[in-house]
Amino acid sequence: MPTAPNKSALKRRLDRYFWNNNTEEMNFFRQVYAQHFDGFDRVAVIGGLVRDFAHEGRAGFRSDIDLVIDAPQAQVEEIAQKLRAEPNRFGGFGCKQGPWKIDFWALETTWARRHVQVRELEDLLACTFFDWDAIAYDLKRKRVICDDDYLERIRKGTLDINLLPNPSPLGNLVRATRRLIVWRVQAGPALKDFIRNHLDDSALKYIKEKEAELYSHPVSTRWGTASEARRALLHSHAKARVTRQLELQLD
Repeated sequence: MPTAPNKSALKRRLDRYFWNNNTEEMNFFRQVYAQHFDGFDRVAVIGGLVRDFAHEGRAGFRSDIDLVIDAPQAQVEEIAQKLRAEPNRFGGFGCKQGPWKIDFWALETTWARRHVQVRELEDLLACTFFDWDAIAYDLKRKRVICDDDYLERIRKGTLDINLLPNPSPLGNLVRATRRLIVWRVQAGPALKDFIRNHLDDSALKYIKEKEAELYSHPVSTRWGTASEARRALLHSHAKARVTRQLELQLD
């Protein structure tokens, strides 16, 4: 499925998936949502799922669900106790519910609030490291939250940085490496600078270790040095060769 042509089309994709989808996984999610989250006035899915549906539709979604709740932290902690969710390192909680890995946190504990003002769900758009992740879906209002040019940025095939300060620069190097190769996109100016400044041999070793731990088809094993990795990530012709090699591996 191609990139959603406009916000209305993306809303229809998400509405169908969450509310008109009788698969076992979504029936289970709706039960969890109704029992534990529907009582809050505003709960939004942010990042991965919404981004993937915008980019490629259901076929592109392979991640977990991240929920942000516009409610006091104490109330969110009560839900975490009921779900036996474990605290994560970003101030939220994570739990396994049937086929789902769900991470959730209170809006007021969003880590980026030290860098940007966070008062409502719409402010989350300024809180993500990658610009493609700056999108959310308000479950109660069935509303897509994103900038007017969000889908156009995806169609241009350029991935860039939205908010540079981040508690996990090495983690974002892993994500940047895989996204640039697997999604066949170019790095924007800020992301290019980030890669040049952070991708040294030590960081490449970390990327290889994380990919081996998390992914069945790593992309970084092709590079012996950080210089090779930077060249592949920052130059179109070098990245194209790696992408073709990955396609052959997947075949």
